[in-house]
Amino acid sequence: MGELISVSTLLLMGVLGGATAGAALGFIWLMERRNPALGLWSASLWFGAIACAFYILRPVVPDWTSVLFGNAMLAFAYGLIWLGFQLFEGCRPAVWKAAVGAVAWLPFVAIPFLRDEPALHSALAALVMAIYSLAIAWKLVHRRRTEPLPARLPTAVLFAVHGSLYASRVPLLLFFPDFGLGTTFDQSPLFVVGLLEALLFTLFLVVAMLTLLAQRDARFHRKSADTDALTGLPNRPAFFRATEALLQGGGERGVLMVFDLDHFHFVNDRFGREEGDRALQAFAQVLHREVRPPDIVARIGDEEFALFMPSIRLDVGLSIAEYLCRRTEELKLVTEGGARIPLTTSVGVAAVADAGADIEPLMMAAGVALAEAKRVGRNRARAFRATSTLHDRLVDDWLRTG
Repeated sequence: MGELISVSTLLLMGVLGGATAGAALGFIWLMERRNPALGLWSASLWFGAIACAFYILRPVVPDWTSVLFGNAMLAFAYGLIWLGFQLFEGCRPAVWKAAVGAVAWLPFVAIPFLRDEPALHSALAALVMAIYSLAIAWKLVHRRRTEPLPARLPTAVLFAVHGSLYASRVPLLLFFPDFGLGTTFDQSPLFVVGLLEALLFTLFLVVAMLTLLAQRDARFHRKSADTDALTGLPNRPAFFRATEALLQGGGERGVLMVFDLDHFHFVNDRFGREEGDRALQAFAQVLHREVRPPDIVARIGDEEFALFMPSIRLDVGLSIAEYLCRRTEELKLVTEGGARIPLTTSVGVAAVADAGADIEPLMMAAGVALAEAKRVGRNRARAFRATSTLHDRLVDDWLRTG
């Protein structure tokens, strides 16, 4: 195989490819400086290129020098890749673990008779790369539910296959050191095939890294566009989309609640906008703590919130709304000066069975019920029922608005 494929050419491709990819990632990192993982991945590619350069020097320097230093640089490159993925996942790893593989080569430098064991050197290098690669694959899969990026699974498979291939080389190198079939080790099929696989792995790895970062940015911007900045809850457009999706094929079950904080302008006027924002955040937490998926809660206006619970009936929804009224009233909001901020809410409740499985009439029905709750004294919940006078009022509203 060495006659068909020049090892020196492959190593030179590794140097040029690693340096080019490292420079590209480094340039992107320097432009943004907000993702440390990208800087580490750039450095790892540079160290990989340096490792290939050491291997190229074998004809002009002692074998043990080029192999040991080359393997140490390669091990450190994999450690940096692992460290970068740890940071990418939001972990705070021990930095020293990235250097363990490189430090493992110290005995080979210090003990003379170990310097002339190329199969042992390669087995240790394969083991280090396998451990780092498989650890990265496990982390990517483990965090898949927390952050479901589409590129996670393909990248995990890439590392798992790469790590498994290197792990399989360890027993071959330890127990069959003459696997080169009579050739020198660096011309053996095992070495050449491993080098080709490593070059392809590096190419796909760079694509995977950039894809993961791009998908995370897209997910962040998409989530930001659907989120209310003050409360962290979904905003009105996101709520409408999610509720419409649940209403499709959901039958006649499901209840919508629309909340409006009572006399909220009084809170802003008396205590200031900052205290008003704090009150909105406190109320949002009340709603957020009391709901469970697939329930959807959102801020749909200045002091208006909505909650859709797809699996309950109207009587249950009304009880929950009344409970949330009490929980809001019990909030102990106090200003820095010690003044208590009174906060109550009125709630309009409408069921799919009465208003229909469409978000617009459901919102109108809940709005009519909310107006009734405010009319009769606030700090309470009222339900829209198809057989009540509120239904006639809803019809009047429809006729009046055309």
